[in-house]
Amino acid sequence: MPLDLLYPQTKLSDLLLESGGRHWTDEEVRALLCVWADRRIRERLKCTLRNKSIFQEMSRQMQRSFGVVRNWKQCRTKYKNLKYEYKTAKSAQVAGGSSGGGPGKYMKFFDEVEAILLDRGLDNEAQEMQKRLCDGEMGAGRLGSPAGQTTQIRGVENELVIEIDDGK
Repeated sequence: MPLDLLYPQTKLSDLLLESGGRHWTDEEVRALLCVWADRRIRERLKCTLRNKSIFQEMSRQMQRSFGVVRNWKQCRTKYKNLKYEYKTAKSAQVAGGSSGGGPGKYMKFFDEVEAILLDRGLDNEAQEMQKRLCDGEMGAGRLGSPAGQTTQIRGVENELVIEIDDGK
């Protein structure tokens, strides 16, 4: 049965955004990291317990700057997961000693998350990644779809419009 018949009062775009079951792509994670790396966001996250509004802002920035459509709950969950993965990778590195390999062996984006969490200057590679993301080289508003097609995403008066270029 179609979703719009099951939930007639709910827009399909709202259902898709609330589902949360879609895996994060590397580009989406990079967009989250870029927004999270903003000093104002980091400071607010450090000193606020009720942080829904912060993640709502992060979600808006991700959509506005990078075309990444994720709701605040998804952003908060990914943020928490990245922090947990970082701590796990750091512990595994310590337990493995010098023969265990670097923490990147245990976690993708380890260096970027560490730079954000430790509030230190991002190294050149992480700075370059953030610069590429923030300068829009990732293609703000455009994401590659699994079939290699280009997807244009934009919001129109509380509705999500997704256009797929099928090459025809």
